[in-house]
Amino acid sequence: MRAVIFNSGLGSRMGGLTRMQPKCMAELYNAETIFARQVRLLSACGVEEFVVTTGPFAHQIEDAAAACRKYNPNLRFIFVHNPQYRTTNYIVSMYLAGSYLDTKLLLLHGDLVFNEALVREMLSNPAESLCLYHEDRILPRKDFKAQFCNGMLEKVSVHIFGEDCYAFQPLYKLSADAVRIWRDKVAAFVEAGKCHVYAEEALNEVTSDIRIAGMSYKQHYIDEIDNMEDYCRVSEEVCRFDMTRERISCHLL
Repeated sequence: MRAVIFNSGLGSRMGGLTRMQPKCMAELYNAETIFARQVRLLSACGVEEFVVTTGPFAHQIEDAAAACRKYNPNLRFIFVHNPQYRTTNYIVSMYLAGSYLDTKLLLLHGDLVFNEALVREMLSNPAESLCLYHEDRILPRKDFKAQFCNGMLEKVSVHIFGEDCYAFQPLYKLSADAVRIWRDKVAAFVEAGKCHVYAEEALNEVTSDIRIAGMSYKQHYIDEIDNMEDYCRVSEEVCRFDMTRERISCHLL
C-alpha cells in the first residue's frame, strides 16, 4: 500500500515553531513529531511506500524519514520537492507528484494527527474510495467541510455551510481510477494557471465520476494543526485519546 503525504507548506501560522523546521516536525505530547506518528501508524497498518512532498527544510523531512525505518526496515520513501512552495498551494505539489499517483493509495495532509484504528477501519472498509466526516461535530469556520448525496462525496470546501454539510478531514482512501481522475483534473488546473487553490477545488469537478463514499470518524481521533492554538489543543486531545485507549487495552488484557 502507498501513502502520499503533502508536507510542502510554509506553516506560516505556527509562529516561531516553524522558523527553523517544517510544521510536520512539531512534537506532540510524547516528543514524537507529527510526521513520525503518521509514518509509525500507517506502517503498522501495512503501508510500506511513502511519497512525501516537501517545501522548506526538505532535508529535515528526509532525515526524519530515514529514522522512521526503525518501525520497518522495508519502508521506502520518495520525495517530491515543490520549489514554488512560497507562492503556490498544495495543488502544485500534487501535480508534481503526478507520476506516483497511479495506484490505489492513501492521500493525506501532513498536518493531520490521527489514531491507528481509524486507518485500519478505512483499509478494511469495502468501499474502494473513502473520505472522512463527523456527523455531530460543530462546523469549523476555517477548515474543510463536505457535502454528500446518498452517502457519496459531492463537494469539499472551507466556505460551504448548511444542514447538508459535515466537518471533514483530508485523509482519503482512493482507488487507482479515482486517484487518476483527480490527478488529471489537478493537471488541468495547474496548466491553466490555477495554482493558488486547494486540490479539492479540482476534486469538486470530478466527484460524480469518482464516487468517494463517506465514513464517519466519530469513534476515532483525527484533526489538523493549522496554528499554535490548534497545536496545543490537538496535542492535549490526542494525549487523552491515546491514554484512554491504552487503559481500555490493558483492562481487556
